[in-house]
Amino acid sequence: MSISATSGVVSNLEYQSLITQLVGLRRQSLTRLESDKSLLNSTKSAYSTLNDKIKGLVSAADALRSTTAFNSYKTSTGDSPFFTASAGPAASAGTHEITVVSLARAHKVAADGVDSDTAVISSGSGSFSFQAAGGEVQTISLDPTTTLAGLRDSINALKAGVTATVVNDGSAENPYRLILTSDTTGAAGAVNITQNDTTLAFSTTLQPAQDAALTVDGLSVTRATNSISDLIPGVTLSLKAADPGTTATLSVERDTEEAAEKVKALVDAYNELVSYIKSNNRYDSETKKAGPFFGDSVARSVWEDLRKAFGSAISGLPDDMNRLMHVGVKTGEDGLLTFDSSMLSSAIAEDHEAVLNLFAKGEVSGFGELIHSLASGINDVVDGRIKNRQDGIDKNIKRIEEDIRRKEDQLATYEEQLRAQFMALEGMLVSLKSQGATLLNYLGGGGSF
Repeated sequence: MSISATSGVVSNLEYQSLITQLVGLRRQSLTRLESDKSLLNSTKSAYSTLNDKIKGLVSAADALRSTTAFNSYKTSTGDSPFFTASAGPAASAGTHEITVVSLARAHKVAADGVDSDTAVISSGSGSFSFQAAGGEVQTISLDPTTTLAGLRDSINALKAGVTATVVNDGSAENPYRLILTSDTTGAAGAVNITQNDTTLAFSTTLQPAQDAALTVDGLSVTRATNSISDLIPGVTLSLKAADPGTTATLSVERDTEEAAEKVKALVDAYNELVSYIKSNNRYDSETKKAGPFFGDSVARSVWEDLRKAFGSAISGLPDDMNRLMHVGVKTGEDGLLTFDSSMLSSAIAEDHEAVLNLFAKGEVSGFGELIHSLASGINDVVDGRIKNRQDGIDKNIKRIEEDIRRKEDQLATYEEQLRAQFMALEGMLVSLKSQGATLLNYLGGGGSF
């Protein structure tokens, strides 16, 4: 008699259902392991995100630990159309009266016209040589096939400080003219033609080589370019137009807005990091689920150490300028920081050096250096707290994966044992039923043993 793999023919028992239930009972421990693995993976992912946020804090702190952190300046030229200005860390606050007398210009000469840009401009072999801004003499070989466009292209291919163009000036006859323009502005940037075996005559000066001329606080100066960075220390002037009869005022002052942006970036980076830790350090009583940092001492220690650092005083600095609260950074009831930029601006105006010392690394390490060092240590790729925590999580995940594989094998073996036991039981029942039938037949027939 055949035996079904799912139910007993003789016993009518649903073996597969029983096997599934029995295996399911033993699978509960495996399910718990898989749940533990999932939680560990969530925690590892949360730490990766936390690490990124700490990197943001490192970057924000780095912008404040330099001695030039608050040496930003801004310029104002009113509505002057004559020049614009920018200032760097080496600038000084002050005002300057500036008159742009003339702009620097590049030398530009034009040849007499020909009837087309394909017109041949050489009657035989020869050369065309030129010099730009006192540089080396450049020579182009000519032959009876050299055209106006061909000479243009040959000049430009040399990249020797002169740009050649062909222009149609609209004349009724011979409108195509070759124009040579120096790539260098100023009187010293003139184009000098030293050899001309073409049929062209360069008889027209379209624009003479000219230096920029200006007066600064009554002092007359000239420069070869319209971008001047060696006149007022730390300031670059970009000349746009000239008017000898008009004077404009340039104001240079400390850029407290840029300083505030740097401090705000530090505050924002801290708040983002702390908010992330807080949101993942909760237990939801309704869902019965804990956040990945709930009960995790490492995440908590990161928060605590940063909180203490931001609330500390810098040893060696005056009592009225040794804490972040002195420049408008305070801790709210929710544990996050607030920032009043007006307090920073006032502090910079009153004592710039004191504010700089509060953040930068000088004789003592200010908050920029302090936070940068602390945050860098937390996410150190070799021995940082987060790296060590993630390594520990990886070890636990690996151990659980090994346990899962072992239990999977055990469950597979257990299922096969159950199936074999039920099949053996069915076989025994079949045998007993057969023996019972034989006995009944014997007794019914009056036989004897």
